[in-house]
Amino acid sequence: MGFMILIFFDKQEVMMKSLIVTALAVAKHYPVFPTNGSKLPCWSNKELDLPKGEGGFKIATQDPDRVVELFSHPKAKQVSVPMGPMSGLLAIDPDLYKGQHVVDWHAKNLHWLEKTLCHKTQRGGLHYIFKWTDKVRFPATLADGVDVKGHGGYVVWPGSGGYERANNNSIKAFPLNVLQAAMIAKGGSGNVLQMDGFNSATDDELIEQIKNATELYPALRSLSYRMPGRRNNDGTYLTETEMINILENVMDCSVASSSTHPRHDDWLDRRRKISELVSTAAEKERGGGGGLTPTELSAMQQGESFIETQEMIARSSRPIGPQRETTISDIEERVGVMLTAKVVEPNESEDITGDFASRTVGQLVSTVLPPIKWVVPRMIPVGGAVSLAGMSNVGKTRWLAALVVGLAVGNTKRLGLPQTPRKITTVWVANEERTEDIWRRVKACARQHGDKDSVPIVVRGKGAGMLRLVAMNEAGNLEIDEKNVAIVVAEIRKAEAKLVIFDPYVTLSDAADENSANSASMITKAFLLITEATGAALVHAHHTPKDRNKDVDWVRGDASAWRGSGAIYSALDCGFTLANWMPKNSEQKRSWKQQYLTEKLSRFIVLDTGKIREGEALDPVMMELVPQDMAEGEGDPIGVCKLTDEATAANALLDGSVKATGNRLLADSMVEILGVGSYSNMTEVHRIMSGTPLWPDTSKSEGKDKLLDMFEVPFNATGGRVQVIHVSQRQWKIVIDKAE
Repeated sequence: MGFMILIFFDKQEVMMKSLIVTALAVAKHYPVFPTNGSKLPCWSNKELDLPKGEGGFKIATQDPDRVVELFSHPKAKQVSVPMGPMSGLLAIDPDLYKGQHVVDWHAKNLHWLEKTLCHKTQRGGLHYIFKWTDKVRFPATLADGVDVKGHGGYVVWPGSGGYERANNNSIKAFPLNVLQAAMIAKGGSGNVLQMDGFNSATDDELIEQIKNATELYPALRSLSYRMPGRRNNDGTYLTETEMINILENVMDCSVASSSTHPRHDDWLDRRRKISELVSTAAEKERGGGGGLTPTELSAMQQGESFIETQEMIARSSRPIGPQRETTISDIEERVGVMLTAKVVEPNESEDITGDFASRTVGQLVSTVLPPIKWVVPRMIPVGGAVSLAGMSNVGKTRWLAALVVGLAVGNTKRLGLPQTPRKITTVWVANEERTEDIWRRVKACARQHGDKDSVPIVVRGKGAGMLRLVAMNEAGNLEIDEKNVAIVVAEIRKAEAKLVIFDPYVTLSDAADENSANSASMITKAFLLITEATGAALVHAHHTPKDRNKDVDWVRGDASAWRGSGAIYSALDCGFTLANWMPKNSEQKRSWKQQYLTEKLSRFIVLDTGKIREGEALDPVMMELVPQDMAEGEGDPIGVCKLTDEATAANALLDGSVKATGNRLLADSMVEILGVGSYSNMTEVHRIMSGTPLWPDTSKSEGKDKLLDMFEVPFNATGGRVQVIHVSQRQWKIVIDKAE
């Protein structure tokens, strides 16, 4: 069908839409906000109805709808990205035009600058982009004329007029030796670590920071550490309830308590943590949780009402309840029996009891101590006890399936773990799964990677009955089930397995409270019997209860993930958590929560170290739970773990939003330019629409496919409804109706 259309292009509007497209692309990775051609923020606080200090770069966002809204400002000319914690980036900006001394500095330091990502500016300058870290204190300048864009700074990003990439290098960490040398050259100490600043603040200063919402959690945490040392007017120490009430009153006075405040979500999150903070502080003051660190002790001792260290130690070690009086005669009697039981030569290195060992430093230095042996390096020690903790349905069994297959084929690197030195057989006791269901998971993992050659995998499912290691005897007391322990030991030896998995921990005891100290200690004894009898390592899956007051990722690397009794955690050689992943950025996290179910975001999980026997903890391992097709006749796909990264997870939410935003922008352009009607001459349509932001090249089949994907289902745009219809192999039609 032939037609004629008169089009009047608004150059300013086309440029604005092009800038929006650029901003949306950058926002998939970093928060963005618009600046004018002079690198100044477009939006005033008055336009945004924000208080002083809350505008500027602080409005940067990754929410696609908000990006479109912000970049629709008539003065928007550039896409800018804040540096520091908001983006996780740092920029080094050598102003080469300021003089030869800057040019010389740049040439001298180019050997480390050129390793990271570099941008060219519209004036011919350079921005070197590095990773930001909260643990390091960055100065405003590295040298005269060499600016550091960090917390509070921002840079214009390529895609804006005159800005482009100078290389395609990945973003590197900033070399701290360079930073240290620069600080010393300025007359400083060279200490590059970020100072806390809160432990040395007064109570009033901390409370003021909370009231003004300049800081929330650090100030609240410091106050909570001080609470156990505070007294009432009558001299009695505050109870935990009184501590909680005081801190809640302080938080309720904060400006962030208002639902309209930009940090209200942070305020809500921090206020919910008050009870946990007080409980932790009280436990540390009593001497639990590994005792007080010097920093925590310093924090607790701020303020005149704090107790002295000696008094604190005395109170924390005071006996609780009635105590049997032991005399020196009782002790001497026992010592006499021990000393006469065996005569030991003075130079013997082993103590008379046989339970103590003695060595001098010289003996140790001259002795080659055997290194720790690992089933999986830095994760599962030979003969050790390891736990995988996580909430129900997070994917523990699917991850265990990936582990046992990786061990069986001798490839654990594909799980993001250190490489195991050889193929390893596993015995898997699955008390909550049928054997055939475990085999399906194992086969799905094998199909995922095309595995065929492996050592055996041994499985015992719930169909054979619950295999408990601790049972209740006739008197109602817990004892080790010798028969079941013997069954496990025999199977491990028969299979020559190096690893046994118990899934889950909760099924291993007959106790009414399987997480009690008594039950946990009995299970630990059973574990020791199994590992000592076989030399195999042991892994158990531990259910962590959901906490409605916390986000789904609260268990990440947290010792409290092993809930119930401290005996569970303390008995571990290594512990790892498996949690649903969430972004750290507060704005992204809010969007993540809102679309958690609709976008099926629970499929992204992360493995973190909660406890390590020795050495360096593993880096977090990101995975996505994806469906794996099975063989014909085997039914629906089975979920498996696929290695991924944080950027992919974050983009899972953004991609859908960006696509919807892009559809809306293009649909608006089509309605505005083409108008209502039916168009089948795609060549003419392409000629008219070519150059419009987001318009695909429909002269090619992939461009038509993209257009069909966007508008095969009628799309309601501003002023009309757009639909693309595939009439035949070579015929397409665009239909634009009036808005309903």
